[in-house]
Amino acid sequence: MIRKLQLLFLLLATFLCGFARAQSFEILDGNLRVTSLDGLWRFHTGDDPTWASPRFDDSQWSLLKSTEGWPTQGYRGYSGMAWYRFQVTVPASLDHVSLYLPRIGTCYEVYADGTLAGTFGRMPPNRLPYFGGGWYQIYTLPAGKHAKRMIEIAVRVWHWPHEAASFAGGPQNGGGLVGDSNLIVQRSELDRKSQLWSRTSDQTLALLQTLAGLGALALFLLRRREREYLYFSLMMLLSATSGWMEVSRSAQVWNTALYDIVSYAAEFGARVALIAFLLALLRPGRTLLLKLAVASIAAVPLVVALAYIPGSVLSVSLAFLLLSVFAFPFYAWVIIAVLVRARQNSLDARLLAAPVILSAFAGLFSDANWITYTLGWQHTLYGSVTLINKPCPISLSQVTDALFLLAVFAILILRFTRTRSQEERFSSEVQAARNVQQFLIPEQLPHTPGLAIESVYRPAREVGGDFFQVLPDAADDSVLIVVGDVAGHGMEAGMLATLIVGGIRMAAIFTTDPERILSLLNKRMRGRGLATCLALHVQRDGSATLANAGHLPPYLNGTELEMEGALPLGAIPGITFPLLHFKLAKGDTLMLMTDGVAEAQNDAGQLFGFDRIGEMLRKGAAASALATAAQEFGQEDDITVLTLSYAGVPAFA
Repeated sequence: MIRKLQLLFLLLATFLCGFARAQSFEILDGNLRVTSLDGLWRFHTGDDPTWASPRFDDSQWSLLKSTEGWPTQGYRGYSGMAWYRFQVTVPASLDHVSLYLPRIGTCYEVYADGTLAGTFGRMPPNRLPYFGGGWYQIYTLPAGKHAKRMIEIAVRVWHWPHEAASFAGGPQNGGGLVGDSNLIVQRSELDRKSQLWSRTSDQTLALLQTLAGLGALALFLLRRREREYLYFSLMMLLSATSGWMEVSRSAQVWNTALYDIVSYAAEFGARVALIAFLLALLRPGRTLLLKLAVASIAAVPLVVALAYIPGSVLSVSLAFLLLSVFAFPFYAWVIIAVLVRARQNSLDARLLAAPVILSAFAGLFSDANWITYTLGWQHTLYGSVTLINKPCPISLSQVTDALFLLAVFAILILRFTRTRSQEERFSSEVQAARNVQQFLIPEQLPHTPGLAIESVYRPAREVGGDFFQVLPDAADDSVLIVVGDVAGHGMEAGMLATLIVGGIRMAAIFTTDPERILSLLNKRMRGRGLATCLALHVQRDGSATLANAGHLPPYLNGTELEMEGALPLGAIPGITFPLLHFKLAKGDTLMLMTDGVAEAQNDAGQLFGFDRIGEMLRKGAAASALATAAQEFGQEDDITVLTLSYAGVPAFA
């Protein structure tokens, strides 16, 4: 009986509402001068400017609940223009009144007694949707004059056709209010704080991603050759961009097309960066699945653009469905690439396996939810699953993303530390090798009676490939001088130069004959590499014998000595080396150098060349001046210059 009476009263209320000009909401004169707008609003499809007038008779319009959109109330699939109307009764004691409207899809205008009170988004002829700005919007109504009055509210709504299949037109939820403007503003601040609090997990994740991205960028600036730091930085910063945009919806009204284009560009840019990161870090094989993943990501901008082109047959819901489908090859490649490299005993892959695969499966689950929801196969899950609601919502994808970025960033720091330790160990080994080389090629030359020798040795790297030796013979006051250049650069060339210097010193114990010295060195070099070399023996009376193994001829008093060419040491076993005999007169100067002087090159690609060498020597340039000029011109190779000035037969004590 009670249920029948309730039904009778409901039918009677509906019948009486049909004769009313509009649904009316009255603000009571009391302490709480705010009333709810949840109830029945007049509704009509189409568009007519006269519908904003307070004198318009809307009694024949439908009555729809203001707590949900029109698709669930008999207008499924409808898009375009529609109007809502209702009345607000304001007491005489209340002059400043505001509306507090929930989100209404897609854009709308609010009229109070026929006067435009505010707009959300942009109405046609604009054809792009808008959203965001918080859960509710405030619209101030015309001020009163200390008299009770009734205000006719009309809401002109435009619902974007491409969203009709996915999002409802009209109010998205209840909670609308009308009343004292100060109280409405206070309620708005509380709701904004509540909405921002609901975005705490988004803000926290975006902040972590931003910090991780900047940290990885700092690591890359310290180690520019290791691109994985750059790719991880881009991945984190792009993911953070998407997260910050999500947070901005609480306060910023966005053009939906712009928001989606930027958001999806950031999201899928992050996926490209993840692919590049895994390729650089793990070096997996270039498979067909990788090409498919890259191709599916490359199609994203086209799909998003098509969804927002006026007149396009591709709806937003279908575009989102396609984007979710396109994500599957990407997630599949990520999972397979990490697992394969982990099975191949890659330490980095094993450390990455758990967070990467967990994050990928969370993404797959989220996209699968959206696909099945869009296709109507289920009506519960759409997108990521919420794990915790209080004190703030935290989704499964947020948890996995946080674990992923923290794990990867920790791995990169450990990798950086490990690599740095290896570099320091290598640097100490290089320094030790350089110390050995400098010991074998001393900066202080021995005393050479009758000869004044100046030497300059400037390696292009930490360890050089040039070498020279000055070995005087106290028995007859003669001097053996050997100058050479090992093919190549760096540690390997430096170690080979050290080997040659040891061979020179060993051979000089038994002989000072230049040809014999080169023959012994050639035998020692077999199979180890190549080196050009000059061996010069100068006797106390100035008689000199010079043997050449493919080296630059020396300059006598600024003029290059004519000498037969030859192959370098280590080229052919048993080779004979050409000899040149000459005699130094008192005051003669002989200069020996390596090809690093002539091959110095400036930014324009010009070589220092033999002409500049000859010109400087004719002007009497010393060894240090020639070496400095070549170095400043643009050093490319090791530079060694020796100058011998003959002072005549030394006097005996």
